[in-house]
Amino acid sequence: MASRREKRGRRKRRRNPNHRKLIKPIDGADFINYMPDEILHHILSFIPTKLAMRTCVLSRRWRHVWCETPCLDIDQSRFEDGIDSWIEFAISRNVPKLSVAILDFEFSKTYSFPVFFYLSSSLKQLTVKVSFCVMIPTCKVSWKSLRNLSLRYCQVPDESIDNILSGCPILESLTLESCKLLERLDLSKSPSLKRLYINREYPLAGPVVIVAPHIHYLRLTYSSKPSTLVDVSSLTDADLTINRYLILPSQADLYQTMALEMLAKSHNVERLTVGETLLQILSLAELRGIPFPTLKIQTLIVRTEFVRSIIPGLSRLLQNSPGLKKLTLHTMHSHRIMDMHLLKGLYPDQCWRSECEAFPTSKEIYNMLGCNDATSKLLASFMELVLRNTKTLERMVVWLGGTYFNDAQWFEELLQMAATLSQDDNVSIVLKRSNC
Repeated sequence: MASRREKRGRRKRRRNPNHRKLIKPIDGADFINYMPDEILHHILSFIPTKLAMRTCVLSRRWRHVWCETPCLDIDQSRFEDGIDSWIEFAISRNVPKLSVAILDFEFSKTYSFPVFFYLSSSLKQLTVKVSFCVMIPTCKVSWKSLRNLSLRYCQVPDESIDNILSGCPILESLTLESCKLLERLDLSKSPSLKRLYINREYPLAGPVVIVAPHIHYLRLTYSSKPSTLVDVSSLTDADLTINRYLILPSQADLYQTMALEMLAKSHNVERLTVGETLLQILSLAELRGIPFPTLKIQTLIVRTEFVRSIIPGLSRLLQNSPGLKKLTLHTMHSHRIMDMHLLKGLYPDQCWRSECEAFPTSKEIYNMLGCNDATSKLLASFMELVLRNTKTLERMVVWLGGTYFNDAQWFEELLQMAATLSQDDNVSIVLKRSNC
């Protein structure tokens, strides 16, 4: 006779039609069929909707599983005439996350988002990637629940971004990637917005002037027209990247001034990330005797190779960061100004300092790859340079990228070298291998 507990269990399972008994499959069986529907819905959300629909033919159990997937992936090229209806369908279902990507240039140039697109109380995360589409809302934007907004390759005039921001009272994160027509970004009336990411690699992409007194994190990437930081007084974490392959003599003053002004405006930053090109421009400023601002950096992250052209700028950056406690270096190839173009920004009587001669030029470093002895000396020279230019450093982490660091025996020798330097200077030095 069944116990009372067993009877209660059977009654509970009968009352819960979604309950599925997990049966341990035999060896070789397809165990995915025994997963709960919630897990299957999550798995299907990562594949195109068309493929998810095809799972209905697998078995009776799979017939309606795809209908409850939490997201839909619609191919725009097959539904050009119905884009508005698809957007309306998503908004009518009160979706919290919406991503709209229209990559057909000819279609997107003439496309305008409907009014109901700008009126949604459910959206919390919105991504718009529409090439050449000019976003000009014809109504007052109302995205009252929106927290994360990402606009990519759109054309957004100043008045449009002002309208959008005024309709997002609790916006926390804003991404503007290669957005044209935007000249001035004023976030002074968006106190909840704490994270800002701007990518200006696309020619003529704005904004040029940035007023963001409330943001705590800024990631700024640009290659052509410089940006001006007017007010980032609350900024504590900044990632500044310049993707520039050459610099003309007439541009040297412009980029030096811009780079130093950005550092000066970031005077409250405690965590700073810089790339190779920015360090090269700072080197140019250092060699020309331009004064650097004093910074409050506690953590410095550097993405570069051990090339000669970054040394003066990095040395000065370390010296002007008297509170620096941690340095993380990622030895990786990145956008770099070739020496022949960089030196055009110098006066004839200026040259590299003697401390720079221990490091190779941009051309010489490629001949050193794979040479263990030369690379060991280069790494030691870099770590000694850092230790000479810092007084409060507590920890240095160096990520060594490239397949030539896969030699286990040689890497052990590097670890011993780092341990010796660490003991001599009372600084924790950690070497790690990366796949970059």
